[in-house]
Amino acid sequence: MQDPQGAFDLRKFPHNERERFIASVARGKNQMPGWGGMLKPEDIEALWAYVVSAESIYGH
Repeated sequence: MQDPQGAFDLRKFPHNERERFIASVARGKNQMPGWGGMLKPEDIEALWAYVVSAESIYGH
């Protein structure tokens, strides 16, 4: 969930900003490319569920 080359550290992504997460993954942001052309909407939703579920693991 972390890319040391400058993409998002998903462990720190605000868990109350689902729409922002989905838009960022689909369109890209900063050095992270957009994945909307490769991932289906349900795949991006599954990534969001994974990020939110990591909250209990990382204590955010």
